[in-house]
Parts: sequence; structure tokens; C-alpha cells
Amino acid sequence: MKSRSRRAAWWVATLGLLVKLVYLLDQVTAAPYAHEVFNNKNGLCSTFVHPYNYGCREFSVPTQDGFLLGVQRLYGPNRSKGPVFLYHGIMQGGDIWVINQPRDSLAFQLADAGYDVFLGNTRTSNFSYGHATLSRSDDDFWDWSWDNLVEQDLPTMLRFVHSQTNQRTMYVGFSQGTMTAFAAFAHSDVSGLVKKAAMLGPVAYLENVDAPMLSIASNMYLDRILLVAGVYEFRVENSGGRRVINTVCRSQRMQHVDCFDNLLDMVTGPNCCINTTRRPFYNRYEMQATSMKNVAHMAQLVRSGEFQKYDHGYVGNLLHYGSLDPPSYSLSAFPRTVPLLLIRGEKDELADKDDVARLVKELPSATQLVVVPRYAHGDVMLGVDATALVYRKVIDFFAK
Repeated sequence: MKSRSRRAAWWVATLGLLVKLVYLLDQVTAAPYAHEVFNNKNGLCSTFVHPYNYGCREFSVPTQDGFLLGVQRLYGPNRSKGPVFLYHGIMQGGDIWVINQPRDSLAFQLADAGYDVFLGNTRTSNFSYGHATLSRSDDDFWDWSWDNLVEQDLPTMLRFVHSQTNQRTMYVGFSQGTMTAFAAFAHSDVSGLVKKAAMLGPVAYLENVDAPMLSIASNMYLDRILLVAGVYEFRVENSGGRRVINTVCRSQRMQHVDCFDNLLDMVTGPNCCINTTRRPFYNRYEMQATSMKNVAHMAQLVRSGEFQKYDHGYVGNLLHYGSLDPPSYSLSAFPRTVPLLLIRGEKDELADKDDVARLVKELPSATQLVVVPRYAHGDVMLGVDATALVYRKVIDFFAK
């Protein structure tokens, strides 16, 4: 009897272990993993890169919270200088680096110079791949702030680049892509994967921002109104985006401006040197959707004048951070091992000169600041002479 009882107990225990093993295998199989995406006719590679006969591969790279980030690998015949990773600004995607012809686009210029170019895309950009379990119509798909880009998106993509190349990468960020790097490099180990960083339109502090949409909307607390109204997704075509644009357009400052024909200037402030005939094309691609919380986070930074995490309110902050106020990102913790090149336009209303001066003062690493005369925020990416005034400086900095 005892032997039968032991055998029965053994079989029950074994069956239990098998059930657990099957469950674990199912979880591993169901979990998203980084993989190459083939034959995406609407992808960034097919739309912007292949027509110019450069090599380009599409990848879907998962974050821990389930978003499937688009990363594109662009290259020419020579990749001897190693990897460089490019990260875009708010309401953009990786296409901003290849949206013009090769002679006028930084990604192509870097490929021509011998770099293995990786283009990053934020979780909800047009050239990412959605979410493992959520659709874009789900409110939870949009329930994230800039902190999630710092903690999830950027570290995930940089680790992917390292897994593909086994080399430290050069980094180029634009606007919010610089802000994300300043915070992530100071507060995670991914800075060890980066050799040098070039920051275009560098942003950390936003206290003196004068760009119309952000300055006017934040002063009127439109972000809070829209969040309370249940707006989760922010794009210019939906009710929340139209409400912001219409409110900003009615302000005295914008009375003589056609807001919908000048969406880029609404976001960045006036630009001097962008090809006006291409503005409709830029408006088509560069006003991509983002979360309302991401926009609200930027508005909070304008009002607070600090470089800090998302403000959930006193009760929410206690639950998230254990303090009444959101903690700051410490720029003094930025690694000294990553040399920096900062390039801003003289007339930049987003990367304000006083805010950038405060940023440079707090950064402990070797920092070179270049100011481009006449240029504003959008010009450093899309100016007709940006190759000579901006891109060549980036390539020369990496070559030193």
C-alpha cells in the first residue's frame, strides 16, 4: 500500500511539474522577441530608403511593457566606422532622418561616410509595430509619458544595436530625442553602450520655451483639460489636437498665421530656412501621433522649469515615488565618458539659449556647443543648407 501511495504521489508531482513546464514554454513562445520584418511595403525602408538604392532592413524590437518598436538599419557599401543610432523628436518618427534626398539627409550622409546607421522609432510612431496585446484604439495603448521613453524605449533600442554589432555606438538625438538621452544616460547603464553623442536642438529645461503650441497650451493648462476630458491620443487630426491648434491660433500672437499650413512652425517656432515647397510633404509625415500624457509631461516641464519625472499630483506622486513632488533627473549624473556636441539654432524657440546654457553648466562631460546663425529648431533638421551647417559638424565630431 505504501509503495502504491508513493508511486501515486510521484505521478501527481511529475504531472504538476509537466503542467508548469508547458505553461512556462507557452509563456516563452508567446512573448514577443526582436526579429526582422520582411516585405513591409509601407515601412520606412521601402518608403524612404530603397528608392535611393541604399541597403535597409526593418526590425521589430519589443519593450518590457509590450510595445514593438521599429528600428531600421541603413547602410551603404562601407560600414567600417561602426554603428550610429539616430533618435527623433516628439510627434516624429525615424523618417525625419531620411525624409529628404541623400545629399540633404543626415542618415544618408552618415552611411556615405562609412557608418552602420540605425534609426529608432518611439512606441507610437508611424514606423513602429504597435503592441503585443493592445491596439491603437485601446486607451491603455496611449497610457504612457516621456518617462517610459527614458526607462523603456531608448535603452531597449540601444541594447538591440549592441546585440547586432557588438560595438559601442555613436548617438544623434533631435529635440525630445536629446532630452530622453540626457535622462537615460544619467540614470541607467546604457551610457556604457555609447561612444559619443551629438544633440541637435538640445532640450532638457523648458522654462523659457517660446514656441507657440507648447508655450501657449501649457500656460492655458490645455493638457490638464484634455486629460480630464478623457483624451489619451494626441494628433493634429483628432478632437484633442484640433482643440489645441484652434485655441493657439486664436491667440493674439498667431492672428496673422495660417496655422494648419504651418504646423511645423506651430510646434517648433518660426524657421528661417526650410524649403517652403516641401512643407505639405513634411506636414504629412512629421505630425505623427503621440500620447496626451507625453504632451502633458512637456507642458509640466514648461510650468515647473525643472527636468523631472511626470507629475501625477500629490496622491499619485506618493504612490509612484513616495514623495509629494516628482523626482528630478540629475544632469550631474551624466557620464563623463560620453563626449557631447550640442548644436542649436540662434533663433531656436524650443531649445532656448538660457535653458541650454543652464543645461551645459550642469553637464559634467566635455561639451562643445555650436550655435548656427539665423537657424531655429526645425532648421537644424530640415534647413536647405543643414548639410553644410549641421551635418558636417556631426560627422567631423564623430571622426575625431
